[in-house]
Amino acid sequence: MSKKTNSIVFMLIATLVNLLLLVVFFILGFVIIGVLGSRFPELQNAAPLLILLVFGVAIFGSFFIYSRIVKWATVKFNLEDKLDPIFTPKRNRRNKED
Repeated sequence: MSKKTNSIVFMLIATLVNLLLLVVFFILGFVIIGVLGSRFPELQNAAPLLILLVFGVAIFGSFFIYSRIVKWATVKFNLEDKLDPIFTPKRNRRNKED
């Protein structure tokens, strides 16, 4: 496979991992809200705020862990040599012969 193909496959897999992390964080957040809501009924008044907090933490947390996984995989599997940038500015493009 070429470097471009490797890059596209890597990005597709990384995107799926990111979406999976996002779903896991959403589920964990809503389970925590449900448990806290059943134990502390006075928190039900703050449900909209807690839901916004879960959305924020899920998005930030999944992106944070995703970026750590990508950095780790790049170093562990020496991906710098195997991947090529998908989008490059026109002035930085290499010749087709390279």
